[in-house]
Amino acid sequence: MYLAISTDGVELRMPERLTDLYASYRQRLTSDKIAEILAEHDAGALSEKADHVVVPVATLRRLAAGRVPEGWDAEFEGMLADARTKGLLTDDGGAISAPLEREM
Repeated sequence: MYLAISTDGVELRMPERLTDLYASYRQRLTSDKIAEILAEHDAGALSEKADHVVVPVATLRRLAAGRVPEGWDAEFEGMLADARTKGLLTDDGGAISAPLEREM
């Protein structure tokens, strides 16, 4: 799954695909503008180096609600457990780090 960031907002795409998580943008957006869009939509924050988005787990759940198959919650918990072993989950488990990519 991935977060698509644009001047229109933030959209969770392919929420049923739990093998990968990243954030992407297509438009020419500055780091400041991306941070502003994320804040406006309660969708996380840029990392210090602006190469990752730290996304609240609750935001992913909110954006996926009603769009995912039965059993998704269990698979999502598995993804979070895997992320913890890779150091991508915050200590409190409240947010996950997703690489930020510019799509061409």
